[in-house]
Amino acid sequence: MTTSDISVRAATEDDAARLAEIHVAAWRATYRGVMTDQYLDGLDVGRAASAWRRNIREPREGTMHLVVRCGNEVTGFAIVGPAVGGPAAGAGQLHAINVHPDWWAQGAGSVLFAAAEQQLIELGYERAVLWVAKSNDRAISFYNNRRWLHDGATLEDTSFDPPVSENRHSRTFPRAR
Repeated sequence: MTTSDISVRAATEDDAARLAEIHVAAWRATYRGVMTDQYLDGLDVGRAASAWRRNIREPREGTMHLVVRCGNEVTGFAIVGPAVGGPAAGAGQLHAINVHPDWWAQGAGSVLFAAAEQQLIELGYERAVLWVAKSNDRAISFYNNRRWLHDGATLEDTSFDPPVSENRHSRTFPRAR
């Protein structure tokens, strides 16, 4: 697969089922041992597809859903938009980025990430943040290689049992000349 075979576009409702499959597969591969097996094994693709349809049809204000395609197959997604509250107010946020594990390390994530950054810039953000589980070494390395660095902020995501410890990474985009 070459990067010329990889493209990014806005997500449509027709992508919802595939995005749910990708989301569940990526979480099961990434968070095994971080989240409980019971939680991960209980992730329901059908329920997730309904949520994807709703979120694509009625996105939060300023939020964009992107998909990456390798050839004709949707292999990943990213969600970008305004940062959620706190000291990151006024910044953009990469809310999510996942590639199906079958497509890891084949260029899709890099192309998708670059497109997500470009979308944040086009939305007018000079700075953006993302949150990553402290134990997700693969993602942390990926982000650090793209100049998204841990900025000292942390949180405990208590919506999971046990809670998931996360670090905030941020990046300031170069000003257009």
